[in-house]
This record gives sequence, structure tokens and C-alpha cells, in this order.
Amino acid sequence: MHGKVALVAGASSGLTPRETEVLRLIAAGHSNSEIAQRLHITEGTVKTHVNHILAKAGLRDRAQAVAFAFRHGHARLPTSEQHDA
Repeated sequence: MHGKVALVAGASSGLTPRETEVLRLIAAGHSNSEIAQRLHITEGTVKTHVNHILAKAGLRDRAQAVAFAFRHGHARLPTSEQHDA
């Protein structure tokens, strides 16, 4: 699933820039470990960001976070041009 989601700048949702970045990576299908490696932070820090995202957005789990990311413009499916590239 990685790379199958276009990461876009989204509408403000009360998330910090780092939380928004983590949300985008969640929506792209990355695990906490992969996010930690990509952002050069600990997995514990990723978990903290995920918990803050869930709390701020009133979400229960990562699946709801992915849906939230798409609904609020933080992620979108790639267009055919992006898919072919």
C-alpha cells in the first residue's frame, strides 16, 4: 500500500505540523516503526503523536484516522498521472 496514497497539504484540523505529517504517513499505510525511521524519531514518540491525533480528532483507532485523513484533505488517492509516474 505504501506510495499508493498522494500526500497533500490538508485543511487545518487542530493538529501540529508533525502530527499532520504522522497522519499522512498513517494514511499511506506505514507502521509506527516505519514512521519512526522515516522521521528520525523513536517509535514511542510516534505512538505519542498517534495518541494526540486520535484524541484531538475524537477518533478510536488508526482505521478512523485514515478515514479522517481522506475526509479532511490530508491524503487522497493518486490520479492516473501520479499512478503512472
